[in-house]
Amino acid sequence: MPQDPAAMGRAIQAIMAQAGAWVTQYKADLAARGLGFTPDDLTAVAASATAHPTPPAAADPAAEAAEMEQVRQAALTAEYPETGFAPDDPRLAPVGMPLVTYAIAAKAVGWANGDDALVQRVVTALGHTREDYDAAGAHWTPLLKTDMAVATLYGQLFANVGELPARPA
Repeated sequence: MPQDPAAMGRAIQAIMAQAGAWVTQYKADLAARGLGFTPDDLTAVAASATAHPTPPAAADPAAEAAEMEQVRQAALTAEYPETGFAPDDPRLAPVGMPLVTYAIAAKAVGWANGDDALVQRVVTALGHTREDYDAAGAHWTPLLKTDMAVATLYGQLFANVGELPARPA
């Protein structure tokens, strides 16, 4: 049975607020560790975004459309946590890197996943390795296609990144 629309609305609002707070806290923690993006990193990210402004074309547009419809249907029937996610929610256990880190990395990398130098630059700025990023992608990508509550959180984390966190001077 689908979640009551009012309850779903409250849950989405709680997730939105939670995501904003998590991104803010993550950026503060990153700065406290002396990590973040250098001016050269930010220049490389901007150049990559200019070079790769859109996703690559789908190899099978019909399959992609069918997958998008499955995701839409799943979103309509998902159960969203009304007060946001509990800190110990097992779905959020980090694999490779926490979901908030993965969202910031994805924001920085954009559509340039094939640019190994850029990916390495991004993960280094965030205090991770390429192996962490690959493990996170292998874990989070399929989960975000099947768990719409987690996908909603990820979308809000991504939307709340704003400016990439700069390395403290």
